[in-house]
Amino acid sequence: MKTTHENRWYGARKILSWLETFPGATWQERWQASPANMLGLKWTDVVVPWLTERGESAREEALRSGLLCLFVADVIRPDLPFLLRIVQTRYWREAVVEHRDPAGFARIEESADPIVLSSRPGLKACTQIAMILLAKGGGVSDITVGDCIELRQTETVALEKRGGDSRFLFYSLLKDMGQFPPDAPATLRALAVFSGQFTSAELVDRYQLEYRPVRDLIVDYLSERQPALDYASFEDLARVLALHFWKNLEVHHPGIKSLHLDRSVASAWKERLRTKTTPRRKPDGTVVEVTTPRASYASLLGSVRAFYLDIAQWALEEPTRWGPWAAPSPISGNEITYKKDIRRRKARMDQRTRERLPVLPALVAAAENRLQEARTRLEAIRQTPSGGAFTVLGETFTKAGKSTRLDASGSACAHDTSGRRHHFALAEHRAFWGWAAIEFLRHTGVRIEEMLETSHTASPNTPSPRPASSSRFCRSPRPRPTRKDSWSSALNSPTSSARSSAGSVEPTAPSPWSPSTTAWKRSGFRQLRCSSSGPVVVSGGPSLARPSARRSTRSSRPRA
Repeated sequence: MKTTHENRWYGARKILSWLETFPGATWQERWQASPANMLGLKWTDVVVPWLTERGESAREEALRSGLLCLFVADVIRPDLPFLLRIVQTRYWREAVVEHRDPAGFARIEESADPIVLSSRPGLKACTQIAMILLAKGGGVSDITVGDCIELRQTETVALEKRGGDSRFLFYSLLKDMGQFPPDAPATLRALAVFSGQFTSAELVDRYQLEYRPVRDLIVDYLSERQPALDYASFEDLARVLALHFWKNLEVHHPGIKSLHLDRSVASAWKERLRTKTTPRRKPDGTVVEVTTPRASYASLLGSVRAFYLDIAQWALEEPTRWGPWAAPSPISGNEITYKKDIRRRKARMDQRTRERLPVLPALVAAAENRLQEARTRLEAIRQTPSGGAFTVLGETFTKAGKSTRLDASGSACAHDTSGRRHHFALAEHRAFWGWAAIEFLRHTGVRIEEMLETSHTASPNTPSPRPASSSRFCRSPRPRPTRKDSWSSALNSPTSSARSSAGSVEPTAPSPWSPSTTAWKRSGFRQLRCSSSGPVVVSGGPSLARPSARRSTRSSRPRA
């Protein structure tokens, strides 16, 4: 069993031996001249064959550890796009913090909120700072505003992630510690560019099609179909035609220039389309490629078949424009069968239900226990004066001395013995709505989309023909906010009906810490105050729930 030190030493030696075969006066120049810098995640694909030809053992895990060692030692400075494409485990961040600039990261810890820094966005922010150090060199004190802007622009292009507060947190951490001058931007969010919807040409050019005439044909076809499609369907159609269809053919059949496909070419393409390969990260941080059947196979074939049939139909109307591209469809109508897909989807759903149903009581008990503990902590901190210490559930906390405008009894935050900050009101809020979501879903059987659109009037208090103590279900009308505007009936238990209808009573003294949400609808809005006893109306307006008769079972199918 090789230790981490041995793996890093072995991997670094092998990488440097491989880099010696490239021209350059420094290791950085040789790295830039090698193909590894452009391959990203698959950089080991060029190192492993070289080691194999020399008769040496090639351990990818050791090579990755060695590359990290060279980066942290500043022997090689990779580009930001390369760092964003490779696999980064927590060991990358820890190695940079420990060996590159421990004092700089210590200053970040001193100025930042411990609970924020230890959260997932906080760890991601530290990883972004570590990437800047690896790519630019120096320490935390050498990072400039331009470095942060360059990282965000690179992330936008490489990862296609344009928003999210967590992607900008690293800049806030650096600014809060006094890293930047006073005239530096308060946040980088104002510098983000949001382009909105893309045009047909922009969607197709994502995939860099080589044969220009077919690229122009797909763009024209998408422009014709765009008025009848919503943007999500339009973008999906562009991906199917440009990536899954023509780009796939260009990669496996270089030089192809016609839509008239040979039978062997069409059969090979359809066989490749049946499966998809996705990277999966293992517990040790390594990534393996897993091949699974493609669930949307029939839908992809339907879109390509519709592409061929539409061009053939349009060629009769505009022969000069579409006639040269009319060709027999490589997909017959018999190949597109939705019945099997529907049955398989139903089988997968049933299997998930069978697997999860036995652990439902454990989930319910865990949610109830979490809510009870959160309420106990919240009550304890409310009875404690500011700055006082209190013990609850075997843990000792010190209440924060700063009061807030929303809470008359003082702060709902406290620090434990290790200095970590806890927000008990927020914890109770999350615990309550987690418990409420579980109870609502298991008693009604609705989808999560329906739950998010349901108001407190969705389950009226219908008298049950049986005694209240009976555990039998009673039938009460429940509107389903699906795509159909009509009513439906579902089986509700007396307990869930009573719990749901309890929110219809206006409280005499609503808790000042109860969060409120606004549900908006075309004809108006209603304000809901959500407390531990359930949602209650505090300002009038029409209900958000839409009545529904039955859920449509028709699936959207492409034109054939």
